Amino acid sequence: MTKRAISPKVTVYITAHNYGKYIKQAVNSVLRQKFSDWELIIINDGSTDNTKNILKPFIGNEKIKIIHQEKRGLAVSNNIALRLSSGKYIMRLDADDYLDENALLVLSNILDTHQNVGLVYADYYRIDQKGRVIDIERRKKIGKEVFLLDLPAHGACTMIRKSCLLEVGGYNEDFSCQDGYDLWIKFVNKYRSYNVNIPLFYYRQHEASLSRNKSRILATRGMIKRNFVERKFGKNMPKVLAIIPVRKQSNVCAGFALKNLAGKPLIDYTINEALKSKLLDKIVVTSDDKDILSHARKFAKVITITRPREMAMPNSRIEPTVDFVLKSLKRKSGYQPEAAMLLYIHSPLRKYKHIDKAIDTMLIFNADSVVSVCEDYNFAYQHAKNGLTPLFKKRLLRLERNSLYKENGAVYLSKINTIKKDSFLGKRLGHIVMLPQESVKIEHEFDSWLADKIIREWKENF
Repeated sequence: MTKRAISPKVTVYITAHNYGKYIKQAVNSVLRQKFSDWELIIINDGSTDNTKNILKPFIGNEKIKIIHQEKRGLAVSNNIALRLSSGKYIMRLDADDYLDENALLVLSNILDTHQNVGLVYADYYRIDQKGRVIDIERRKKIGKEVFLLDLPAHGACTMIRKSCLLEVGGYNEDFSCQDGYDLWIKFVNKYRSYNVNIPLFYYRQHEASLSRNKSRILATRGMIKRNFVERKFGKNMPKVLAIIPVRKQSNVCAGFALKNLAGKPLIDYTINEALKSKLLDKIVVTSDDKDILSHARKFAKVITITRPREMAMPNSRIEPTVDFVLKSLKRKSGYQPEAAMLLYIHSPLRKYKHIDKAIDTMLIFNADSVVSVCEDYNFAYQHAKNGLTPLFKKRLLRLERNSLYKENGAVYLSKINTIKKDSFLGKRLGHIVMLPQESVKIEHEFDSWLADKIIREWKENF
C-alpha cells in the first residue's frame, strides 16, 4: 500500500477565479505546513488570467489535485471540493490568502482532542495587496468572552469536521456569497464551535475583495437567515407585536408625525414597512394625539390605542407604554404576544427586511432581544482625567469585526418575558446591521432634509 492510498487527515481546498497574482503564495503556504498529513484540491473556477499557467509546476505532486472548470461560483465549487475530499477534516483557503506554517497542526489538533467540536477557527492577520500586515483580527473567546454566537467565523481558513459538514447538507448553492455565514448558522444550531486566539492565516484586503461590498453582504445574510428560519420553524413562528409609539409633543418640530417627507407623512413610512412584514402578528399605533390616531386608522390592519398623557412626555420611559399596550390588548381581546417590537417613526428609511431580519436573528441565536445598529469604523475616545483616552489601548488591534456598533434607533425587539419595568432589552442581546444611509434618525431639521434627499434618490433609481 502506497502512502497516498491512505486517506489524509486534512483536506485543504482552494477555489480560484482570476487570482493568478496570489495563488502561488497560497499553494506554497500549504506545502510549507509543519503538519504533513494533508491533501490539497485546487479548483480553477473559470479563470481568464494566468492562473492555469501558474498552477502547472504543481502538476504531478501526489498530494495536489488540480481541477479546471468553467465558472460555477463559490458555493458550487465548495461542494465539488467536498465531494472530492478524502480528509477527515476540511478547510477552504482563499486563493488570495495564505496560511501560517502552523495552521493545520494547531487546528487539526483541536478537532482531534475535542470530539464534540464541529468546527474550529483562528485569529488572523489582515494584509494589504502587497502583503503588508495592516492589523490583527482577534476574535473573542467562545465560552469565556462571548456566549451569544451571532458573529460568524471567517468563511475561509475554518477547519470543519467533514462528517458534520455532510450532516448539515454541505454548502447552500442558492447563495452566491456569504457561504461561511450560512454554514455558521447551521453549525451553531447543531454543533459546538471553538476558536483559537492565535493568528494562523493572512487575509488579504483589496478592492476586489467580496467582503468590501457591504450592501450585498447584508442582503445575502438576510436571505440566509430567512431561509434557515423557514426550514427550521416553518409555520411555528412566534406572535410578534409591533408597537409604534408617537408623542404629540415632539422635540423636533410641531406636527412631527404628520410632517410631509418626500411626498407623504413621516409616520406612513414606518406603518407601510410594518404592514409589508409577514412576520409581524399585529401592529399598534399608540399616541396621545387624536389627529395621529385618526390618521393611523386609515390603515385597515393597524390597531390604535390612546396613550396616557403622562406616558407621552418627552422625558418619559418607554417601558410603561409597552406594558400599557400589552395589558390593553389582553383586556380587550385576550391577545398575548410572545415578543414585542418598537418601531419609532424617526427612522423612515428602515425597511420591512430589517424588521424580518431582527425576528429571524432572535430565533436563530435564541436572543432575548435584538437591536438595529450601524457599524462605526472610526477610532473612538472617551474622556478621562488627562483628557481624551482611546477606547482601545492598542490602535492596531481590532476586536470583533473591526468596528464599533452604534444603536441607530430603527428596531428594538424583545421577548415579552424579558421586558422589565425599567428595561425593554434583555441580557442576551443580538443585533442586525443597517447601512449608514438606512440609519438616518430624524432628530433635527438637517436629518429631515437628508432623509428626504435619500428617499427621492431611491425613487429615481428604483
